[in-house]
Amino acid sequence: MGPVCRVLEYGEAGSGVPEGVLLRRRSIARGQALFSRHEPFQSIFAVQSGSLKTLLPNGGGHGQVIGFQFAGELVGIEGMAEQTYPHTARALENSSVCELRLDRLPESGKPLEALQRSIIEMLGSTVAFNQELITTLIHQSADQRIAGFILGLSRRLQRRGMDGDFFVLSMSRSDIASYLGLASETVSRILTRLGRSGCIKLRHRRVRISDRAALERTADG
Repeated sequence: MGPVCRVLEYGEAGSGVPEGVLLRRRSIARGQALFSRHEPFQSIFAVQSGSLKTLLPNGGGHGQVIGFQFAGELVGIEGMAEQTYPHTARALENSSVCELRLDRLPESGKPLEALQRSIIEMLGSTVAFNQELITTLIHQSADQRIAGFILGLSRRLQRRGMDGDFFVLSMSRSDIASYLGLASETVSRILTRLGRSGCIKLRHRRVRISDRAALERTADG
């Protein structure tokens, strides 16, 4: 259970904590939207398992991918500013989230300090990653972008105590391409090239970083 989910839990039977204050676990099927752009803001979510993508819908029907969220990360908190969600969040695989209904917090009778600290910590990690990504994408080649993307995923997993050297790319090649501003054919070609160079081992969507130093050199150009 993630830090947000640990702070506010359902009370024990007869505790008087109103049902619905926190929907501790919510399952989302692959391809299902957790929330849609312009939908009224009600909750923030902590990913418990699986992964999601956030996107801005466009006329082409696919949308511009603007982020990926993994276990232990928040999604939906951007809706607090205007009280509507500014983008759509969709499950990349069968996933589960912890839903926190902010409008029901006063009813929970729980202290908010620990919750606030948890949210601030997770937001800090998200902001740091996004700043790093924006900085690295400027004037980078396609090879650098993809190598940096793989390393970025690895670091995010490592920060949460997970294996950063072996993981699954739950997103499609077209999702990665949309996120990095590349063509999907370019993404496939470069992933293959990184595999042949020995930086990574790639089998279907499973990635193993076999030479991190070489991958870092590629990312640095």
